[in-house]
Amino acid sequence: MQNILNRSSKKRLNLSKFCQMHLSRSLARRVPFPVSRFYLSCMGKLYYLLNPQERDLICHAITQVFEPRMSQSALSGLIARTFRGIFTHYQEKLFLAYAPVHRVKAELQQRLQIRGATELKNALDRGCGVILATGHFGAVEFLPGALALQGWPAAIIVRPQTKELAASLTSRAALINLKLIFPEHGKVLPAALKSLREGRILITECDEFEQWRLNSEQSVDFLGFHLPSDRTLNVLQKRSGAPVLTALVRREPKRQYCVQLAGVPAFSSTRETSAHCLHRLQEEIFRHPEQWYQWKEFGRFIAALPAHCPPPTAYRSLSAVPCALNCAVLTTQGG
Repeated sequence: MQNILNRSSKKRLNLSKFCQMHLSRSLARRVPFPVSRFYLSCMGKLYYLLNPQERDLICHAITQVFEPRMSQSALSGLIARTFRGIFTHYQEKLFLAYAPVHRVKAELQQRLQIRGATELKNALDRGCGVILATGHFGAVEFLPGALALQGWPAAIIVRPQTKELAASLTSRAALINLKLIFPEHGKVLPAALKSLREGRILITECDEFEQWRLNSEQSVDFLGFHLPSDRTLNVLQKRSGAPVLTALVRREPKRQYCVQLAGVPAFSSTRETSAHCLHRLQEEIFRHPEQWYQWKEFGRFIAALPAHCPPPTAYRSLSAVPCALNCAVLTTQGG
């Protein structure tokens, strides 16, 4: 079964490309963190004013998951914070790619804490690499560089939206022995398996819905929806024999970051491994929903589900709270 999403994001101006225009890259190189944060917040608000369908898709996805759990005013606040989190993600992406290298190193070494490193070392000592399952959550952009700066042999599959970003990431990755795997170069699975055979830590995002290799005969519960399961992680583990850990990078107050590493039990079925990783991500999303920035893709994914796969909990229509949701982006603060 092929992916139910059929998109050509490379051919259109999306938020990622919009936030990576020349001025954005230039500011990331030159201005302090708070200034670039304010600028990208303004850019993000402008983008969603010009693309209300995307804004509404995000609002609708959040509403479907959280409306039964909170009041209308709390839901509006959550939506505003979620958009602020999306803008922060693009600031972190630009900072990582274009800020002076010494500033990036200082940010990752002084502000980022890794918990569970011993478990990662024990898994790596087994000699067949490690699959590190993460998600579009928090400051995940910092994860590969943070590991590499501490001497861990990491590899990651990347899908940069611009040639400038690809070139910058490639040059910076070479400085710290970070291996980048580009899907457009073809043969992603062989390259990923080769990295594991080399004893590397392969970082993969388990919520890359548009890239899922769907199995319609098996389902997984995620955020209250019954979804067709993804076979990607299962295939990687089955062919490599590598142990699996989860890694989530939570943003904390005062611009601090915490990487939480956790082992995944050795299930008898690799399908259970994939479900376990999604469950770990789901737990963190329920704790900090504003730090997950995959709501648009999730909204598209569940919208494409067959009509006989409704969410288990009923929710009111988005139109029931028009002002709260439609104004959330406009009232988001830049700080």
